[in-house]
Amino acid sequence: MSKPLLKVTNLEKKFPIQRGLLKRTVGHIHAVDGISFELAEGETLGLVGESGCGKSTTARLILRLLEPTSGEISIAGKEISSLSREEMRQERRNTQIVFQDPYASLNPRMTIRQIVAEPLIVHGMAKDDTDPRVDEMIELCGLSREFGNRYPHEFSGGQRQRVGIARALVTRPKLVVLDEPVSALDVSVQAQILNLLDDLREKFGFSYLFVAHDLSVVSHISTRVAVMYLGKIVEIGTRDEIFNHPHHPYTKALISAVPLANPRQEKIRKETRIVLTGDVPSPANPPSGCRFRTRCWKAQDICSTTEPALVQIGGSQAACHFPE
Repeated sequence: MSKPLLKVTNLEKKFPIQRGLLKRTVGHIHAVDGISFELAEGETLGLVGESGCGKSTTARLILRLLEPTSGEISIAGKEISSLSREEMRQERRNTQIVFQDPYASLNPRMTIRQIVAEPLIVHGMAKDDTDPRVDEMIELCGLSREFGNRYPHEFSGGQRQRVGIARALVTRPKLVVLDEPVSALDVSVQAQILNLLDDLREKFGFSYLFVAHDLSVVSHISTRVAVMYLGKIVEIGTRDEIFNHPHHPYTKALISAVPLANPRQEKIRKETRIVLTGDVPSPANPPSGCRFRTRCWKAQDICSTTEPALVQIGGSQAACHFPE
């Protein structure tokens, strides 16, 4: 792996649970609980898991849209978790985000050209330099520059997401966080957006943190994959290793739930599909030991007393006492 652009070390985020008129803190929600990972330059790391696992919270912590409870976040060798608001404002030129909802994330009162130009203006670029950059990025994202004087409501969902991508990439950031950028789009449009993101990454050398719950989408665009469960990373490795040789039972269950295009193969796999039983435990009171043990078919006594560490197994790391 090439030089790490993003390095996350023991990142933690706890939200207080407050009750009563005096808003007394009676507990905490462990949204992100001591995770560590790296993202290399020009790489796409897919961060996957069920709803509530902490992946979107992780993305917002990295962008400092949320303040971490503890841990370190380093981007291009610069530790950002302790930067002041003004210092972080300057740093945001190098870190941008594409949101899930392509309509709610765009200002309906601004034209497309104004929306895409806004980050450049915020960071002090002269208007004479802004216009050519904006027109170039609009066209690179598959839209005509004549669309620049139109408003978001005049476009389809896929076109609006292209505008959101243009806005995020116009400053040429080093790191781009993609928070479920295609989950609100039709399947045919999803493929177009994913191909566009991949082309732009190759052209400009962007690094992507791709947050998603759909593993078929992640397998299309990611070079490495990190699987989260209840605030913890349970497995991380190359895309091929994760999808072809999953070691953690949770990863194996997620992959078995991905539908196959071939009806005959899908029918055969249904007979061996892993269906997780029980509910996801509350992040306010996670299980002792391994957090997945309450839903795991391989759990034994050690799983309830000792938390498994991430250890190297083949081409990935898995946190399991009894890996596949």
